Amino acid sequence: MSVRTYFQVLDDTAADIISDKLDLMPRISARLERKSLMTTMRARPVVTVIVVLLALLILTTVVYALGRLTGYIPGVGFVQKDSLRVLVEPVSQTRDGITVSIEQVVADSERTIVIYKTEGLSLQAANSEGEGGGNPFGSVQQLRLPDGTTFQELAGDNNTPEPILNNIKTEGGWPNYVRRLVYPPISSDVNELTLLIPVLQNMPVGAAAENWSLTFQLKPAPADVTYAPIIEITPASQNVTTPSPVAGEINPPALLNTATSNGFTLQLDNVIELQDGYIFTGNLSWNDSVFPTGNGMISEAVIPVLKDANGQVIPVEQVPLDWASQEHKTLWSFRTNRKAFMGPLTLSIPSIKTTLNPPAVDFDIDLGSNPQVGQIWERNQDFVFAGQTIHLSSVQLNGNCGVQMYDLTFTFTSGLAGIYAYVNDLAPQTPFDYSCEGGGAAWENGNPVDSKTFYAAARYRNIPTGLHQYSMMASIPHEVNGPWQVTWTPLLTSESTPTPAAGACLTLDTWNQLSARNDPLPSGLGGKIVTTIDEGGNLPAIYVSNLDGTNSSKIDIGSWTSLSMDGTRLAYSGTDANYVLNLSSGEKTTVGIDGYHVVLSPDNTRAMYTTTFGLYVVNADGTGLQKIDTGSTQVISVVGWLPDNQTIVYAAMGGEGFTFITHNLQSGEARELFSFQNKAGFGTISSDGQWITFADRIFGATGWGIFISRLDGSERRLIVEPEVPTNYASVWSPDGQWLIINTLDANGKEIPVLVNPFACQIMPLNNVNGTIEDWSP
Repeated sequence: MSVRTYFQVLDDTAADIISDKLDLMPRISARLERKSLMTTMRARPVVTVIVVLLALLILTTVVYALGRLTGYIPGVGFVQKDSLRVLVEPVSQTRDGITVSIEQVVADSERTIVIYKTEGLSLQAANSEGEGGGNPFGSVQQLRLPDGTTFQELAGDNNTPEPILNNIKTEGGWPNYVRRLVYPPISSDVNELTLLIPVLQNMPVGAAAENWSLTFQLKPAPADVTYAPIIEITPASQNVTTPSPVAGEINPPALLNTATSNGFTLQLDNVIELQDGYIFTGNLSWNDSVFPTGNGMISEAVIPVLKDANGQVIPVEQVPLDWASQEHKTLWSFRTNRKAFMGPLTLSIPSIKTTLNPPAVDFDIDLGSNPQVGQIWERNQDFVFAGQTIHLSSVQLNGNCGVQMYDLTFTFTSGLAGIYAYVNDLAPQTPFDYSCEGGGAAWENGNPVDSKTFYAAARYRNIPTGLHQYSMMASIPHEVNGPWQVTWTPLLTSESTPTPAAGACLTLDTWNQLSARNDPLPSGLGGKIVTTIDEGGNLPAIYVSNLDGTNSSKIDIGSWTSLSMDGTRLAYSGTDANYVLNLSSGEKTTVGIDGYHVVLSPDNTRAMYTTTFGLYVVNADGTGLQKIDTGSTQVISVVGWLPDNQTIVYAAMGGEGFTFITHNLQSGEARELFSFQNKAGFGTISSDGQWITFADRIFGATGWGIFISRLDGSERRLIVEPEVPTNYASVWSPDGQWLIINTLDANGKEIPVLVNPFACQIMPLNNVNGTIEDWSP
């Protein structure tokens, strides 16, 4: 059975709205994958068109035309207008409190698209066969015709959204979802279809109502269907070579939609106008001459950089259009989130990273008549691939899977970083038992130890003996330099060009320089901090120390730690219960055997914690347990208390991320503050209750930025740019003037950074080990 941790559940919570490149809990989750949900949680955590002048056509040397037969519907994609049919009316079905609704259907001569959503799915049901669902997980969804014929989804076309389903939303958040299904085209005389869903997505078998059958009707598309305008760009010149830039010379880009250099051609094909931005679509094509060896491939995604007339970078995000790449051509599509620009706009690619695959080289190794596991054969043999020398230093025989199979491991070095080698025994091998963990093909690429050392392995069922002949292939990195740039002048608009937002205090460049610094703490800044350190157990070790890392003392094993406002008590989650520890007397009080993330009230009289599904307040002595009414919210994250000792703040998961909510314990009044897109709803409040820090999505970024704002969301400021690798929540100083940002280096080591969010003062806390969880006077 496949078991997923809570953090993976939260990944799915925001999969449609949040980038997947940021891991908020890289250390603990790997050690807790098969723990119970509560034990896992105790292991702490981790975005008026005016007619174009005729002069614009002359200046751009590009013909602009509105597509007549092809239309674009946001959330659906390109459609053929002349054969378009749509849903007669939405269809829904409710069973056992779960509602499945077919919201939109579009059928044309090329494909059939069905968009449906679910409501009422529970997190408990999703976790009923293990955290995050069981195995199998969901099922194939078929489209049935009246004659009984069934269609399967088209491979690769079932991603949501295209580009964004802003008009279709699901309440409550994960595991509810909106799904876009793509099927082959349906005959024009068939207007009744049935969607078959044996098991709902995110649900293990038996956890929720199954075998859904929803029948719907199609009709010809009415004349008032709204299409997004498509500006089709006819190439003004083919095979135009982009001139090389001249040092010290500044030239405006030529207004061309095609650029060719070094065998690659970048082309802008269409610009689609949305209500809130543009989608740029185009292609990158090439010929065999770009690969000196005659065989190669593009090794990294080619993402054009979009800039305005002033050279300001404009954020873009990829749009998953239903286009399949062709031989020697890859299609691309990116969107902006606004339309007011200072044109012309330039899409440019500075270089393209490729991989060369030269012809294989054969070699022999005599392993002898009685090789032993652990035996090493020194080789010191050189091979040349595409002008690069690969050195085979040694070969070693290793046993895997309790000696159910054997690896002959080849150790290589090279003078160029990024080279990989593949080794295959030319003699046919017995198929492997894939139930043996680690099983695989007869050859595989190894993981590099450093940038110029790498491994390959030939795998055997039995110990290989005697003379063996091997075929060696190599992957050689090869960068093709440009630049390539295409341009387009946007339509005139009444919108004003926005002022660029202020930059972050902590940038990636600044962060990369911190390891070499050892700044003294600002005068008067000190206090006590609590840290957690992974020492190999199921839960981390808890330490209390001075802010500079001195006088460190191990307290216990646990997680989700927090200090009282006066620094006298420590709240944390242990293996079996939640505790409040008097740091002076050592007295430990149990405040509930369920839940995690205990936070004490400012006056130390009460504590708040969550069980993910519920929110609770309890007296500091463990009595008077009170469950807080949070409505239908399925995932709740603790944030903190306001200074009045009566108002708690938590984050509730919804269909668009999380929302911060205040709840007054005396009146019961709840008030929504603002929403944000963050995988786990983490946030912290300054001791004066004036500021809140949180992670939020930034359009065009691969991770989250760390922000602060007033409680109502006003005066929002970016503190840490998303390129900096951060680790879950931030920590406020006792006076509310500083933040501690927990960052992670490439090896997962914590690097706490001290940031003044108001003055943008930055300094590392290099003498502190572990993750800083809280800070008191």
